[in-house]
Amino acid sequence: MPILTNDPKATDPVYINLQKDLPWLDPPDLARRHVEALYTETFEILDKKFIQQCKHDFHACYAEMYFAAALQRRSGHKLSHPSDKGPDFFIPKLNTWVEVVSLTDGEDGNPNTIPKAVSGKINRYPENQVILRMCNAFETKSKKLEQDFFKGLIKEHEPVVLCISGGGLEERIPMYPEGGYPQIVKALLPVGDLKLWFGRENKKLLSREYKYRESIRKIKKDGDIWIGTEAFLNSKSSHISAVIYSWANAANPYSEKNWGNDFYLVHNPNATNPLPAGFANCGVEYTVEFGEESFEIKTTVY
Repeated sequence: MPILTNDPKATDPVYINLQKDLPWLDPPDLARRHVEALYTETFEILDKKFIQQCKHDFHACYAEMYFAAALQRRSGHKLSHPSDKGPDFFIPKLNTWVEVVSLTDGEDGNPNTIPKAVSGKINRYPENQVILRMCNAFETKSKKLEQDFFKGLIKEHEPVVLCISGGGLEERIPMYPEGGYPQIVKALLPVGDLKLWFGRENKKLLSREYKYRESIRKIKKDGDIWIGTEAFLNSKSSHISAVIYSWANAANPYSEKNWGNDFYLVHNPNATNPLPAGFANCGVEYTVEFGEESFEIKTTVY
């Protein structure tokens, strides 16, 4: 049974539009083929109500399929779905749980919402808004996962990977300078503005470093507040072993061999149950090494 059907009761605009050919793709039905391929790969490990949920919240459902398919095909991990309660997936080989969340731009009129790009004008990348959406999703899911531990749905010795999808965002693709860090790193670790040091006489680049930024401003009518960006440097988030960010979406599909190329994996250096470097084996991976008075982020590209 296909996941995409022309159901008049469907309310999600993306789900409805995927019934049509997309002229910018070759072939024009490539998006539908892509979604059906993901469903074929993952249908055995999805919630019982998944097909109906997909018609009303497509981005969230797409994210579940994409992360699961990429972790199976590219990372080589067989996933299971023990129950509709608790996290979305389980990786027996790693004894690890996987929880998926999909980001939204936010409500219209909210100054913290990711703005829509204006055609014909120079649009500044809304980094603060993007990071705030990531921080909000992380905090919400972190609390939910704590409850899963409390209820016994996750055992205290089991790692947890939180997968965050930005595929439905207006600005889904991370923007950062060469050698820099994507927004998901800046949401979890206190990485601020880039500083470059040049020699006064020879004008050569001597070193580069990032300012320490422990929080980011959130605009509020009754007074701005500061949202922390040190989640992976404190014990409060130690139950989350790693975060994977993906910007994939159905309208701009990856070929099967490239599933997971868009992954940005950030390891939690303070995780109670750490995962080995390279467990995803695709995308870009970030690990943290501590010095006496600083920390260094190591980058590995797969």
